[in-house]
Amino acid sequence: MKNTIYSINGPVVTIKGKTDLEMMEMVYVGKARLVGEVIRMNDKETTIQVYEETGGLKAGEPVESTGGPLSVTLGPGILRNIYDGIQRPLPAIEQHMGSFIERGAHEPSLDEAAKWDVTVTVKTGDTLTAGQIYATCPETPAIEHRCMVPPTVSGTVTWVADNGSYTVNEPIVKLTDAKGKEHTLTLCQKWPIRTPRPSAERMTSPRPLITGQRVIDTMFPLAKGGTVSGNVYFEGDLARVLYFGNPLEKTATASWSLS
Repeated sequence: MKNTIYSINGPVVTIKGKTDLEMMEMVYVGKARLVGEVIRMNDKETTIQVYEETGGLKAGEPVESTGGPLSVTLGPGILRNIYDGIQRPLPAIEQHMGSFIERGAHEPSLDEAAKWDVTVTVKTGDTLTAGQIYATCPETPAIEHRCMVPPTVSGTVTWVADNGSYTVNEPIVKLTDAKGKEHTLTLCQKWPIRTPRPSAERMTSPRPLITGQRVIDTMFPLAKGGTVSGNVYFEGDLARVLYFGNPLEKTATASWSLS
């Protein structure tokens, strides 16, 4: 089925009639292949939210299905990069387009040519379940990246790569599940952004994060390693918090606000 643009209203694009698309599916809109997401569907029309500037789009231009939801790529190298809101690597795009990024720019989220020093932590015959670590590599001098079995995969290891240097897309481990299907695990995996990552347990932190803001520290105390949300005023204050590390514990143990 060929899907074409019927109307354009700012970042919202519609397709008239019934389509073969699915809710929350990622699509490419127009000849420039702008990234979009299906946000509403009925028998009369399909509505798409476009995450790029839609100026210049015309009715009749194609809408291409990707067959999957809007996802992010998780793997080594993500901490060293700078991304926009749809995980496009801005430094890589700048190398090809300069300081002004054009619409429809597409670059791999992770550097597919970079080599990582991989240590495989499993062996042939091991039984792996979701969340188990099968390989590690140094993300930065201080951070070790741990590759975990995806939440939807489990089985018996049938092949492992030797320790060495690999790219994010090279096979590291192969395992076969209970139905006899083989799964190849690399250093990276894609994950739908609308699906929360599962966790085995919720861990508590015994240490508070001292922000220096009395109203926050008294009425809304924060835990180190936790998350915080609020209005612009509070976010601006928290963004100016400086951390001083304890050389004995090698962790941030005190804080000071410049506000």
